[in-house]
Amino acid sequence: MNNLKQEVIPFQKEIILYKQTMKGLKEIKIENKQLYIVSKQWLRQWKYYIGYLQGITPNQIRKKPGALNCDLQTNENFLLKYSIDNTLNQNIIKLQPDDFVLVNKLMIDIWGQEYGVGITIPRKVYFNQQGVPSLNVNLLRQAVYLNVQHPKRGILQIYEDCIVKYWIQILCETIKNEYQINVQQIRLLKHKHFQADYAIKQLEDHQGSFDGEILNENQTVGSYNADLIIIDMQINGKWQYDQLDIKIACYEDFKHVYNKAYKGCGKFICDKNYCKSNPQFQQFGFDKKTLQQYLIEQFKEGKLDWTTVCWNQIIELKPIQSFQNDIVIALNELSNFPDSFGASFILNFNNCYNVINYNNKNPELNLQVIQQVNDLINIKTLKQWTQNLMQNYKQNIYFVRAIIIIIHFKYFNDLLYQEENTILEVFLTLGQENKELLSNYLTILPKEYFIKYIYTIIEIIGNFLKQQSMKQIQLLQKKEIQFIQLMLEFLQVFYNSNLIVKKLNPIKFQIAEIAKMYPKYGCYLEYIQFDSYKKNDLETYYFTFCRYPWVIPLEFKYEILTIDSQMSQKNQFDSSLMFSQTLLKLQIDRNDVLISALESLSRNDINLKAKLQIEFQGEQGIDQGGLAKEFFSLLTQQLFDLNFGMFIPKNNNSILWFNKYNMETPIKYELVGMILGLALYNQVNLDLQFPQVIFKKLMNEPICFEDLKEFDLEVYNGLNTLVEYKYDNIEDVFALNFTITEAIWDDIRTVELLPNGAQILVTQQNKHQYIKLCINYYLNESIQIPFNSFKKGFWKVVEGNGIQLFTGYELQQLIVGQKHFNLQELEETTEYDGFDQNSEYIKSFWQFLRSLNEEKQKRFLFFCTGSDRIPIGGLKSLKFLIQKYGENTEQLPKAHTCFNVFLLPQYDSIGKMIIKVQIALQNCEGFGLI
Repeated sequence: MNNLKQEVIPFQKEIILYKQTMKGLKEIKIENKQLYIVSKQWLRQWKYYIGYLQGITPNQIRKKPGALNCDLQTNENFLLKYSIDNTLNQNIIKLQPDDFVLVNKLMIDIWGQEYGVGITIPRKVYFNQQGVPSLNVNLLRQAVYLNVQHPKRGILQIYEDCIVKYWIQILCETIKNEYQINVQQIRLLKHKHFQADYAIKQLEDHQGSFDGEILNENQTVGSYNADLIIIDMQINGKWQYDQLDIKIACYEDFKHVYNKAYKGCGKFICDKNYCKSNPQFQQFGFDKKTLQQYLIEQFKEGKLDWTTVCWNQIIELKPIQSFQNDIVIALNELSNFPDSFGASFILNFNNCYNVINYNNKNPELNLQVIQQVNDLINIKTLKQWTQNLMQNYKQNIYFVRAIIIIIHFKYFNDLLYQEENTILEVFLTLGQENKELLSNYLTILPKEYFIKYIYTIIEIIGNFLKQQSMKQIQLLQKKEIQFIQLMLEFLQVFYNSNLIVKKLNPIKFQIAEIAKMYPKYGCYLEYIQFDSYKKNDLETYYFTFCRYPWVIPLEFKYEILTIDSQMSQKNQFDSSLMFSQTLLKLQIDRNDVLISALESLSRNDINLKAKLQIEFQGEQGIDQGGLAKEFFSLLTQQLFDLNFGMFIPKNNNSILWFNKYNMETPIKYELVGMILGLALYNQVNLDLQFPQVIFKKLMNEPICFEDLKEFDLEVYNGLNTLVEYKYDNIEDVFALNFTITEAIWDDIRTVELLPNGAQILVTQQNKHQYIKLCINYYLNESIQIPFNSFKKGFWKVVEGNGIQLFTGYELQQLIVGQKHFNLQELEETTEYDGFDQNSEYIKSFWQFLRSLNEEKQKRFLFFCTGSDRIPIGGLKSLKFLIQKYGENTEQLPKAHTCFNVFLLPQYDSIGKMIIKVQIALQNCEGFGLI
């Protein structure tokens, strides 16, 4: 016990001090503070070691973290090692905001004594008025040119806000000590116009003279944003570099711009101004004399923007468009030039690259040539191409097209399994516009390749997560987080492409291993990460799958939603004066369920997120779930009764739709929305006949043409016929105008889709506009008033981050339940009290149930649980118990629907048992609501 106390007390001190430190930092406002960087990886190891994290298996041996910040060190080399200010010599990685946490000196000292310090990283941090710290803690890696003994180019670290004068002092002392030379003064220079390579060339060509600008000693180093700073030393009264004669400088300035404008730069397409390789500049069509005059005017008037001038010195190979004998060798060389590689294999090439633009969602690939190349290469060749492309990576449309070309080669699937697949790294930085374009490009990828790649990526991620689940701390290292992130970013491009052209059921993107990655408290730990991500809490956050909700299994997402709801209830309770509102108690009159529900839910002093508890007036009994189920059953029966008139049948009576001509007040539609929200949060399934588009609209998803099919098949087929009609005589064949006719009781009403729509005929040219307007009218405009009230009621109950994880289709499953009925799942997971599951009696019982049709099996489910709806996760997720209910009796089987318990007597024969169960099911009534 004494040893245990000695071990626990230091941890308690560390935890208390850490909490005080983080709390204190959150209270700082409008202040510069000297703080210290702590590696997020080290911090997570520390939290795990001392038991600060939830999800730790009891009595598990936990490894003590090593010295502080060792994982942040790098082997980067710098041109000089400063003789003073040790922090400028620190070799640490370029930090991202989620790589570190800021703490004070006291915390560093405590940790240093206990665990050791690999590297101490102090930083001055500014907190704004809202208490948000500046998170750009990286030192400026400044390119410099120094000539001592011989010319050198390299990198030096310096604080971005360091005053030039102070840096000069540090440099002077450092160079004296390192080279043992008498440096009298130092000044820092940059070229007025030229890029670094050209600046050095000018300096060397003119024996130390160039068109330089001396940096103001009172400015900060970072304010110059210089691609190269030249260190000029005064030794024995003489400076190393002189100012180039102004005439020579102006001549060389003009000569450089003129050469690029007249000859081009060597790229097949350049995006810089004043370059003939830029198609837009080339359109001006300057001849030599006109070009000279134009540039002279630009120089005279000072209009030349040197930041847009071309400095390219590389001669690129031209794109390849057709098959040639040595094409593999040619592509080996071409892969060193991503733009040229990405502009290759254009279909119907006509010496123009205009088809490659962001408005054209088709990559215009010559698939025939690509297939010919496919037959000649192997995985080694393809891997080399991707490595070459990445070495010269520049984010633009040509690189996106290079990716889609690479993906079309059959060995790309094998490349996915390679540990170092460099081309996937681009997805950590690829911009949203380029990702969207790639998703569109992928729609032309053969379905076989498309599906194979998706399954391969999911397999790789699944295996990776299995490995992570066996570790003490999951996703600890930055490289692990980056790997899962880049794989999911890549998979997301395919998922979004699948939304454009559906080739695979979206459920196939779900990765089961996500729910199993954390050995314990998985849904809670994932919720914490999701919540931290939403709050931008970098102290806690490292990664959440909720950024990619479409890969998370539905049951796991539902668990996260449940936790989100519970936390929301707790937060509301903590922040309000409604100390008794841990339950949402509703007093309901059986004789007037609707009015009493409206009155109860309209009160201002209720917490709609609290657990629902129903009390029927004049009745005794505590609601353990059964009364709530009955309440939902009674209320929805009335609200959705066709005689009540709020909803009307559509599509051959297969669905219910909003009745826009109903005279009921909007509050009743709002009540329906609230009922859906309450059912969702209280894990109750409702027997609703709403089409999926209603749930899509609730989740603010765009509607589409296919949504009409479930709404009205006849309308859908009619419009689809119009879509497929290719001839120009639509006016004669269909005789349509921009109107819709609909029946209102005994009257026929005409609705104009456009002003004067009756006078506008539908033609081949405007038919898509007509169809779009029809879809909008049927699914949006015609029910806007009742639906908005319904939606308002739903979101009055449902809010928070958890609900954002679901699609409309998934929301429908959560509220209505799943369609697939599998009795075997229930049998395999049933528990027993008083029976042996292997007994002949129980085996015969299940054999009898399996002999029933699905309708009667659902009747049994309703008898036992109060609902014939199948919960999320299927019947296997239902906690179902068969309990012995006496022996040699004549009473019928019963059930505790609140607890999903079936009370089965031990009859004196199996035949009698079957008869009694049949009688019980025949007397089971209800509408299938939990």
